[in-house]
Amino acid sequence: MSKMSGGKSPVFIVVVLLILLAILGLHQWMMVSENNLLKQETGQSREVAGKLRREKEELHNQLAELHMTLDDKKRYISDIDGKFLKANADLENKSSMLQRCVEEKKKVVEVGEKQKKELKTKEDELKKMNEEKKKVEMNMEEFKKLCTEVDMTKDLAKKLCPKPAI
Repeated sequence: MSKMSGGKSPVFIVVVLLILLAILGLHQWMMVSENNLLKQETGQSREVAGKLRREKEELHNQLAELHMTLDDKKRYISDIDGKFLKANADLENKSSMLQRCVEEKKKVVEVGEKQKKELKTKEDELKKMNEEKKKVEMNMEEFKKLCTEVDMTKDLAKKLCPKPAI
């Protein structure tokens, strides 16, 4: 029996070895397939990582550009703010100057009105004086006429009444 059991043993061992070989082949095939999948995933991961790196660089560039633009805008706003403050100060100065001019104009108008009143008063006085002058001139003319008549009367009286001889 030992021969029989020994004879069957090599076939049994060969079958077991073949099964082991099939299992190892299947395992090898699964490992190779899994390895290929891992290589594909690694390649895809590298592509994604490269794409992400490029996007990150683009975002950094955009961020740098935005910072430069923001700095430019800040400078522009600061310049505009400075101009606004200067314009506001100029406006306040001009406003105060305008207020002083308005006050000075009021004073000049008041002085002008006062001078107009004085001029009107002086014109009225001048009219009165001219009227009085005309009256005086008329009186002078009348006086001259009277004086002339008196002189004529004296001459006539001298002629008509000779002086008694003394």
